[in-house]
Amino acid sequence: MITLTLLHPVQATPVQSWTFENENLIRIGRAVDNHVVLYSAVVSRHHVELRRKGLQWEVVNLGTNGTYLDGKRIQQATLTDGGILRLARSGPNIQIRLGSDQRPATPSARMETVPEGRLVDVEKGTYSGEEEAIGTAAEPSSHAEDSTPTSSSSSLTAQEEEEAEFAVTGQLPVHLLSEWRAPPACQHNHAQENDIFCIDCGLPLRVWKTLGNYQIIRALGQSNVYLGWRSGLTAVIKGHSLAASRDEIRAFQRQAQQLCKIQHPVLPQFWEAFECGSDSYLVSEMVYGQSLKQRVQEQGSMNVIEVSRWLIPVCELLEVLHQQDPPVLHLHIRPSNLIHPYVKRQTTELVLVGWGKAAVLTSESGTFIGTVGYSAPEQQEGKPEPASDLFALGATMVYLLTGYEPETYFRWGTREYRLYAEDIPHLDPRMVDLINCLTHPDPRERYPNAGEVKKRLQEIATITPTVSSGAS
Repeated sequence: MITLTLLHPVQATPVQSWTFENENLIRIGRAVDNHVVLYSAVVSRHHVELRRKGLQWEVVNLGTNGTYLDGKRIQQATLTDGGILRLARSGPNIQIRLGSDQRPATPSARMETVPEGRLVDVEKGTYSGEEEAIGTAAEPSSHAEDSTPTSSSSSLTAQEEEEAEFAVTGQLPVHLLSEWRAPPACQHNHAQENDIFCIDCGLPLRVWKTLGNYQIIRALGQSNVYLGWRSGLTAVIKGHSLAASRDEIRAFQRQAQQLCKIQHPVLPQFWEAFECGSDSYLVSEMVYGQSLKQRVQEQGSMNVIEVSRWLIPVCELLEVLHQQDPPVLHLHIRPSNLIHPYVKRQTTELVLVGWGKAAVLTSESGTFIGTVGYSAPEQQEGKPEPASDLFALGATMVYLLTGYEPETYFRWGTREYRLYAEDIPHLDPRMVDLINCLTHPDPRERYPNAGEVKKRLQEIATITPTVSSGAS
């Protein structure tokens, strides 16, 4: 028996465990066909293999960014009980326990054994639009992890580190506040030291940098996405490098034109696109609210009636987007990108954000945009299509119904590795069939369009609540 325990990156406490009794080969990596799937930009799609050799286990590195055992970089080595395996220099740490007497409570691909207290959203906040790093269909380059500063090896000066921290958190130490003050347009002088906007006039009190006509207040997650301000309005500004290929630039420009023309209550309002320096930018409204992921964490999992009613408007939006010429794909649908806004909108209670990673369908392939666990196999291979958004919709249903990430219910079947909704306890059979169809590995086996998914959800939403519920 071997038990793998993912450790918290700072506190070194257990986060999640996997126990294997009969396997002779265990694969770990970013792709969903691994036995242990880990989300990290520095983890390769297939990073390491653990192989049983008689009474011993050995680890074999497959990843571009390397594998470390007890702090030493290895290519192949024998595992010992209690050893710490780290994927890439700054990647996740996994503790190895060997023997039947070291078996903790483990998820083992079943929600009943996942500790409730481990469901922590490190992205907690009012806007959850940009969470995961973008990977590629190919293995990450060897310098990918070297570009990420760590506490132990950073080339940044102390001030640069403080400024980088401000870009993400909006918090500056007192001695740097004066350097980030905006031009003295605001005449109010009773703002608190850490305030970003004046509570009286709404003007920004400090600015990180300027892009075109927009003052940039802070970064939002990763991938060149910012919180900006102009003429009394806050905006989400997504950057795109003009150094990209000609096809990528055309796709971005076409996407910007399409999104700025589409008006839908579930879609944030897109205002304009502009160029500045070597990049182009797409500007949309800032949506403040609570994500459905946060809602589940605070209030518990939903029943099938609630899930159906929340997601019917999302299906209506996907109908509109997928009917564009060419189709517009979101490619990052997940509970944290579904926001219940604080300011009520006219005809919906939900807004789909995270459009910094949206894409227009082109004939190109090779780029993986999305989040492992919510991304269809063809999307992970860099060949997304409208059915890829439907896959993510089905994976989102799993989280809303259970409170657990969808990969909890992935396992090997008779022929393939996929999500099995029938493993979710006490789930209505109609919802089981819907989720299994949406998350089928073959896009041709999924529903033909979002309109058909909407019809199915409408049927489920009419079920008497006392009869149908999510997992308990």
